[in-house]
Amino acid sequence: MLVEFLGRRGPGRAVIANDPGGGSGVTDGGFVDQPVVTTTASGNTTVKGKTKPGSFGKFVMPLATIAAGRQYTFRYTPHFAQLAQQGKLAMVGIGLKTSNDFHLFGLRGDGSTGLHSYEVYGTPPNGWNAQTGHSVVDGGAAVSGTQAGPNYLRLVVSADGTTVTLKSSTDGATWNTERSSVAISPFSNVSGVATFGLALWFNNADAGPFSIDIDQFADAAAPDSDPYLASVKLLLGLNGTNGATTTTDDSPAAHSSPTFVGNAHLDTGQAKFGASSLALDGSGDYIQYPDSNDWFFGTGQFTIEGWFRFGSLANNPCLIGQMGGADTWMIYLSGGNTILFRDAVANTSGGFSAWTPATGTWYHIAVDRDASNVMRVYVDGVMKSKVTFAFTLFNTGDPLSIGARYGGASSYDFNGWIDEVRITNGVARYASDSGFAVPTAAFPRI
Repeated sequence: MLVEFLGRRGPGRAVIANDPGGGSGVTDGGFVDQPVVTTTASGNTTVKGKTKPGSFGKFVMPLATIAAGRQYTFRYTPHFAQLAQQGKLAMVGIGLKTSNDFHLFGLRGDGSTGLHSYEVYGTPPNGWNAQTGHSVVDGGAAVSGTQAGPNYLRLVVSADGTTVTLKSSTDGATWNTERSSVAISPFSNVSGVATFGLALWFNNADAGPFSIDIDQFADAAAPDSDPYLASVKLLLGLNGTNGATTTTDDSPAAHSSPTFVGNAHLDTGQAKFGASSLALDGSGDYIQYPDSNDWFFGTGQFTIEGWFRFGSLANNPCLIGQMGGADTWMIYLSGGNTILFRDAVANTSGGFSAWTPATGTWYHIAVDRDASNVMRVYVDGVMKSKVTFAFTLFNTGDPLSIGARYGGASSYDFNGWIDEVRITNGVARYASDSGFAVPTAAFPRI
């Protein structure tokens, strides 16, 4: 099996093991010992190596030939106990490499120091060497929390091969986005990547032996990608443990977890997609984000959508909105039989539609406004109504509330479950009188 070092800072030259290029690799440093790769009869692989003090290193153990529109997943267990810092700042990840050019994605640290998503990449056109150095991106606290293992890493390549998304999981079922739609540098796309696979990066205070066990690997087609992902400003899968009061924004905006108010919580007893949904009891329960320009639409296009399951049709339940003291907009069910987008600043109700939902049924509800100022309301992909809506939506300072009207009476509280909420600012996704196919899976994260 080919093992290529990506380089390390410290005294000496890099060591390139079995390099078909004749040693034209990185020029500053190397491991004390080359890694030893062993494979069992079951196909499990262990990589063993040793680092010397005062340096750090990287290498790739090839796993596959990387291609656009694919996703690559492996399960790993790191053994860092014999390192000087017990791996507190070591990174396990996935590497892309050609000659001296490389880009590494992974998780760095452990439970005692805090686990962070991380990137390390060379500087074009010469990649990593003593003259050009490298760049690092600390993506902040990783969702997985600990690297003790076994953990899963997944790299999802976009359909055009120009960006990748790093995901992590502790169980292989629930996935967290650690880095979203990252352009790979210094490559223009994955067609320029010669070697792809396991990558490690050590802190300059690490020293000693280590090993990494890999017992699962999968190369599969990536799920559908979203051509408008850059315009997505909120994307909530609302997945988590039963009773949890925190959730993750999977959009590129990566807003922090909202505030869970009242008895609002995640419920594994109901979910349209994934492991859970947001449960609200219709009495002071909702989640809330601080004001942001990400959901200021002005005169522009937008799409607001999600999955909703009504437990009761009482009140005038608000699905989502930013309507409070300085009223602007909200989507709500009026009188139990009319779905409505309301702009209270202009005292105008736009895109209203007579519709009486059934309780205990999941519905995909969406509102969009296109470049011609036509606003449409859809239920399960069917356009229910349209109206010309040329008003400028007010740039309020009110929070964004899901499941209630901010500052409003309890008559706007939602009773039921909410899943897969998405706000796209600047794009009318559907803009069609004939409607669209109802999503059959969670919204794309790539």
